[in-house]
Amino acid sequence: MFKPHNYAYQIEVTIHSIFKNEKDGIGGIADASFIEKNPFIAIAFMLGNFYNKVHISFKKKIDNFFAKYYTEMGKSMSEIGEETVKSIAKDFIDIVSTI
Repeated sequence: MFKPHNYAYQIEVTIHSIFKNEKDGIGGIADASFIEKNPFIAIAFMLGNFYNKVHISFKKKIDNFFAKYYTEMGKSMSEIGEETVKSIAKDFIDIVSTI
């Protein structure tokens, strides 16, 4: 059974580890409940924070991530579906862990 909150929590933990903030930090954007409903706001905020600080190869990874998932922007995790959410979470965590 698809549990979007579990994927949102993975993204929340990743954001907390990078920004070293609490659950209500960054205006609540880094909270799993928010992420579950608006995953791309949190992800775009996180990746945007790095975009102008990283080497061009990382910029391309970020650009490719958004190009790949552009059609899912504005949707909740429930609307996106498990397989795509799983892929989004994995790709996001892979990008952040290499920066």
